[in-house]
This record gives sequence, structure tokens and C-alpha cells, in this order.
Amino acid sequence: MHKVYFFITFLCVCLGASAESQYIRLVDRADKAIADGDYKQAIALLGEALRTEPDNSGNVMLLSNIGMLHYYTGNDSLAIHTLSLAHDIAPQSVTILSNRAKVLKETGHYAAAIRDYDTIIAIDSTLYAPHLHKGVIYLSAGDTEAASTELRRVETMTDATKSLECSAALAWLASMTDNRDDALKYYSALINLEPSAEFYAARAMCYVNQENYPDASTDIAEAIRLDPDCAEIYVARACLNKKMYRNDDSLSDAQKAIELGADSRRVRSLLNL
Repeated sequence: MHKVYFFITFLCVCLGASAESQYIRLVDRADKAIADGDYKQAIALLGEALRTEPDNSGNVMLLSNIGMLHYYTGNDSLAIHTLSLAHDIAPQSVTILSNRAKVLKETGHYAAAIRDYDTIIAIDSTLYAPHLHKGVIYLSAGDTEAASTELRRVETMTDATKSLECSAALAWLASMTDNRDDALKYYSALINLEPSAEFYAARAMCYVNQENYPDASTDIAEAIRLDPDCAEIYVARACLNKKMYRNDDSLSDAQKAIELGADSRRVRSLLNL
């Protein structure tokens, strides 16, 4: 379930609104509706709150939250429109820009998302998240040079090994650029943060590429224990078996990987089939 955090009650109190006001009661009910996953009801309640006190300074954040709720309910165009209205009211709000950039990125409007992230960086150059998200967009487009510029910046601003998102992006970059040492470093960080079959399988591939077959076998065994239906396990094991001249086993694993959803062209390319 998506999480939407409201700071409106506190904001309204600070601005002098009565604790018993209809405005605050509506926001409180909206907050509870969100906790229950009833986003459409929350939108209606927040809209009513806006109409109740149209001059309340907290309305811009309500509008931003309504925009995100539209996104979570599948109304992408309305979400972007609503967030743009909020941005017009508070153009220096990093929160609103971040919300709109997220929606733009997730809906494939990459150029517009990058513009928002650049604006955020201009407002607050201490934030690493905009560089991270720009890096991911560039990776999605296959532009490893631009991605590297952004993600190396992230590395100077925070300990990427302590962040799932940062480690995943840097592991992806390392894999795309065949930087085996970095790939191993960041897949190990991902495993420390959130052990999963996919991360173990990815690290196993790193070990295969480094010809460290015992550690590759260990990671594959752990991945199978965690999720025997993860396709990437069998891609990794197919590559390991190929390296160890167990060709029949390699072909069998390749077929299983494809049956579980691995891209057949990628598998055949990895195994030179």
C-alpha cells in the first residue's frame, strides 16, 4: 500500500486554525481513509476541506496530496495537473516538485521529470535523491555516461551501501558498464539490506564473471532456498554450468529460466547459444 503522509493538522494549528474546526476534522478523516486504503474517499474529503477554508495557507499541501492520491488511483493526467496547480502556488516547494517528478518519472515523462529534478537541485543542492532519480532515468534510457555522472555524485553525498535505492541503482550501473568490482560491492550491500533470491542470483553472476565458482554456487543455493521460482537463479546457474563445462546442465537451466520468465534472447546471448 502506498503511504501518504499529512502534516496539515500541525500546519493548520501553527497558522491559528481551531483544533475543532471542520477543516481539521475533514483532514483527519482523510488521513484515516488513506490508512484504510480508501483513496477515493480521501480525495473527496480533502476536496471538501479545500472548499471549507479556501484561504487556508495549508491548502497547497492538501492539493499536493490530492495529486498523489490521483496517481495512486490510476488517474495519472489528473495527478500531474493537480500537482502542477500546487507547484504554481508554491514554486519553491521541494515536496511538491518531488511529488510531481515522481509521477512524471513513473509515467514515462522522463524529460519533464529531469527538469523538475534539476529545479529541486537548484533550490537545495544538498539533496542526493534528485541525482539518484536522474541517474535511474538515464539508466533506463541506456545512457550510462549521464547516469554515471549523477550516481557518482550520489556516492559523494551519502553512504550508498546503506540505501536500498542507491545500491540498486549503482549495482545496475556497474552491471551495464561491466564494472565487476562495483557490481559485487553493491549487490553485497543489497543482500545486507534486504536478502532476496534476485540479489543473491545477481551476486552469483558477479562471482561467475570473476571465476569465483565456489561463492557463486553458495549464492545460487541460498537463492533457491529463498525462492526456487526466481528465473535469475537459473540464468546464473546456467552460466556457472557453462563455465564448468556441464553443457547439458547449462542447457537445462537455461530452458528453466526461460520458462520462468527470463528473456530468451538475453539467456541465449549470455550462453552463446
